Amino acid sequence: MQDVAEQRPAWAWIDLDALRHNARRAIECADGRAVIGVVKADGYGHGLAEIARGLLAEGVARLAVVSVTEGASLRRAGIVTPILLMGGLDDRESALRAQKWALTPVLHDEGGIELALTLGRRSAPLGVEIEVDTGMRRMGVNEGEASRLIQRVADAEQLSLTGVFTHLARADEKDFEPSRRQVARLHKILGDVGDRLGAPTVHVANSAGLLRRKAIEDGIPGFSTQAVRPGIMLYGVSPFADRTAEDLDLRPVMSLAARVVSIRPVRRGEGVGYGGEWRAERDTRVATLPVGYADGVPRSVLGRGEVYLGNARRSIVGRVSMDYISVEIGDAAIELGSVATIFGMAPGNVRVPVELLAEASGTIGYEVLTGIGARVPRRVASGPPPMSDPVPLDPAV
Repeated sequence: MQDVAEQRPAWAWIDLDALRHNARRAIECADGRAVIGVVKADGYGHGLAEIARGLLAEGVARLAVVSVTEGASLRRAGIVTPILLMGGLDDRESALRAQKWALTPVLHDEGGIELALTLGRRSAPLGVEIEVDTGMRRMGVNEGEASRLIQRVADAEQLSLTGVFTHLARADEKDFEPSRRQVARLHKILGDVGDRLGAPTVHVANSAGLLRRKAIEDGIPGFSTQAVRPGIMLYGVSPFADRTAEDLDLRPVMSLAARVVSIRPVRRGEGVGYGGEWRAERDTRVATLPVGYADGVPRSVLGRGEVYLGNARRSIVGRVSMDYISVEIGDAAIELGSVATIFGMAPGNVRVPVELLAEASGTIGYEVLTGIGARVPRRVASGPPPMSDPVPLDPAV
């Protein structure tokens, strides 16, 4: 039991049916390519092991994390599938831990290659992948050195080069040319190495790249990939500003909900919340929900965000505080204990896209999902959330 979290009537419902549906969509879009499910950042805030098991059960071939700690958590949970360590090797200690937990490290530079060489043996080569920086300018071997470093790894008897990939920086844009240029750069590098490279798995497509794979990858004659690497689409969020998750046949996996804990009248002209920045334009009522910026509701949502409460969208008013938000309800038939959906699936199969909350706070759905606080209990189940509170209080607390 989560002693303190369960005393607050707020919860995140994790719908494994929705997750599996999204995994099937990714597999369908992959068109025979292996799907590497990205489960970094605690499964984008949904729960690492539960998300990993759900993806694997649906046919996702491999998993990807950023840190050794994440990979070790999956191993401790009994997951034996190959795990790609995208963050690479930082030092001798992290390298040894990656080897201990049978993770496949991504090599980003000469230092990572040197560490990998100390771990592998001719009799038991260490499987590694190389990321090539073709335009993201974040991680990966420099484009100008990529051919030489790839060849060095491919020739090392202590290592087994199992994959080469790049990360698309602009696949979510309507203009495909920047992404095509990145793919073309990787294609040239692989061609420069030629037959000496062997047959590593090549992958390029993130969620946006996967959903537009034919337009991006097929635009480069002779280029082919063997895997894809979706992340956000698995959790039911669109990677595009101009297309919704529903447009893409994706279903929200997380629903954040809370019960009304206070209702009070507010007279015309009175302020609500810190600083009184929001003032009532008429006599009204305000409901308080026990979620705040400590729980992942962005503080910047002042006067723009909405929740679904009492069969309608209702405005968040006043500043978001650490533990609470206020919602204007007027004379609606809302009582103490009524359930509000901040995002996800509301009663009656109503979608409340996380993208709306993200847009209202000037951020993206990724940040909202990964920011849901640890004191919000997660309830993992199959199917959409029930109308009642799914997380009962622990009478022993």
